[in-house]
Amino acid sequence: MGLEWQSGGAAGLWSWSPQQWSWSPHHARWSLGLGLPKVPVFFDVSTDAMPQTSRYEMWRSLLYYSFDGDRLCSEAEAAFSARTQCLIGDPAQLLHYRSSAVSGRGLPAAVANDRETYVIGVVIDGERRYEQDGASPVVSRVGDFFLFDNRGYSRVQWSDHRAVQLSVARADLEQRLGGTIPDPAELMRLLESSQMGKALKAQMRLAARLTASAKDAERAFLLEQLMQLALFTCETATEALGSRNAAPSDLFVSARQLIEQNVSRPAFDAKALQAHMGCSRATLYRAFAEAGTSVSEAIAEARIARAKAMLARAPDMPVGLVAARSGWYDNASFARAFRRREGMSPSEFREHARIS
Repeated sequence: MGLEWQSGGAAGLWSWSPQQWSWSPHHARWSLGLGLPKVPVFFDVSTDAMPQTSRYEMWRSLLYYSFDGDRLCSEAEAAFSARTQCLIGDPAQLLHYRSSAVSGRGLPAAVANDRETYVIGVVIDGERRYEQDGASPVVSRVGDFFLFDNRGYSRVQWSDHRAVQLSVARADLEQRLGGTIPDPAELMRLLESSQMGKALKAQMRLAARLTASAKDAERAFLLEQLMQLALFTCETATEALGSRNAAPSDLFVSARQLIEQNVSRPAFDAKALQAHMGCSRATLYRAFAEAGTSVSEAIAEARIARAKAMLARAPDMPVGLVAARSGWYDNASFARAFRRREGMSPSEFREHARIS
């Protein structure tokens, strides 16, 4: 579907049905209560059909979220020009846009009635200056990353520019980074020096070029893969910052102790361990790799060790109960894992232990 729309002089193309998203450009300005689409949707809007005397004000009203653009003088308003192609999904959004020079104040999501997001972008043309919460300004030029965090107030200034940006849920990024996102200047430095950062830039620009002509399923795939690449890139770029006060060996010892304490919980897995440790996934996995094992293997070994102890010490306990108390969801998966590691079934192990 490629429907034309025009609202108060704003014209563009949009491509979704009411079943995919109840909101459409024909309605009032989007707000948090209207939700996000069930599947990623695409729309393309520009100032071309807007009255020259009110282009910028209409653009501010239609497209700016978590951003309070500064007013323009009448000459700058008449000369203002912009176009945005948006791929909107839940929880990520991809925007490819060009615009005349703008500046303004970034607003917290709670103030702007918006979702808490974190923007990772690439400058294609122009220059951007960003200052968050009174910190030193961060300048992004052609080819550089830029960032925007709508949790707090900030100040943004663009020259005439073209850019591509990906918005991800802030909670998703926090989770991947162990609960703490570095300040923008530090995160930008880490991304720029990362090999994966180069791949992310290339993929963002490629995805932005493909979305207009892609099919719905292709758009959904592109957006999901791009979001995962961005989260992974941030995670690997910042892994040196995670658990900086503990050497990998110390982290490994602490993690093993935590596994022992929680091994009877079937839901305790690598993700739960990372959340408890408060470090990035990459840092946690590296600590286990340096110890010659993996997180999943260590958890499985701890469960098998717990099961062996119960099989030997409680000869009358049903095998199914042993499985449950050592953290397995069901007896079948326990039996398979036990045989794979011990070369015999749990019942056979119990018999050998009794004879010994």
